[in-house]
Amino acid sequence: MATSSRSRAEYQKRVNRVIDHIQAHRAEELSLETLAAVAAFSPFHFHRVFKSMTGENLREFIQRTRLETAAGHLVQRPHADVLEIALENGFSSASAFARAFKERFGMSASAWRGGGAARASKARQAESKPGEAVRKPGKAAGCAPDQDGSSSGADARSNEEEIMNVTVKTLPSYHVAYVRTVGPYGPGGNVREVWERLMRWARARDLWTADRICLNIAHDNPKVTEPAKCRLDAAIVIPDGFVADGDVNVTDIPGGKYAAGVFAGEASAIGAAWDQLFARWLPESGYQPDHRVCFELYQGEFHDPKTNTFRCELCLPVRPL
Repeated sequence: MATSSRSRAEYQKRVNRVIDHIQAHRAEELSLETLAAVAAFSPFHFHRVFKSMTGENLREFIQRTRLETAAGHLVQRPHADVLEIALENGFSSASAFARAFKERFGMSASAWRGGGAARASKARQAESKPGEAVRKPGKAAGCAPDQDGSSSGADARSNEEEIMNVTVKTLPSYHVAYVRTVGPYGPGGNVREVWERLMRWARARDLWTADRICLNIAHDNPKVTEPAKCRLDAAIVIPDGFVADGDVNVTDIPGGKYAAGVFAGEASAIGAAWDQLFARWLPESGYQPDHRVCFELYQGEFHDPKTNTFRCELCLPVRPL
């Protein structure tokens, strides 16, 4: 328990360092790479780490805090030009600020300054519940929020441990043949089709055996990358020296230390399972993500056609925190 507490405290410290940087540099371009460097986390995984600690996507957090800071300045500095406040808070133009402000607060900046802020404050006070615990805004939470908005305390973590058994293990490197698709991972994408292509190719070469090892490699996070540009590889382990042909590419997936979480369920639930691995297990593990790709490891007959469920291991590359 002491190790878990120290690990979570280190995650909170690093994420809060990023939040402080965002606030201090809100007028500047805030790239994922820059903020990941502030936190000393890999850019490849930082977005998920940030959300696991704050409950918000990085882009959403930056946009929200910029708008809320600007809203405060509109009231505190009644004679300041709206464009001046917009530029100070990272908006490139008055029109971009106007659209974002109205979407966030339901009124224009001038209406907010002219009494809307006071009305909104009274409405919030009327809706608040006596004794309600409120997290200090702009800081990483001690526990990540659940899907329903409740905090993830010891009971929630205990429940998650029952759902997903996570083991840190050393995996070998995998020499794989793969077929790549670019597009949404969920509805509107062609993940099923790309796996069917790989299956036909492997069966024609006697590689689709009972003890086969397959990898589903998602190279992008759809919460960061535009869904139409997300890359996914359907891969199967092949013997060393295997020569690629026109239907597949060949590459090596590096081995090393991975956190492997057992998943069993429908394909639509895998995304949530990945989020839970980052939000529940990782902050208390004593590990941080390493800059290697995540993948789902499927062995043998991993699909049950009767229930349309899958069994695999979610493999997150890690190194000591």
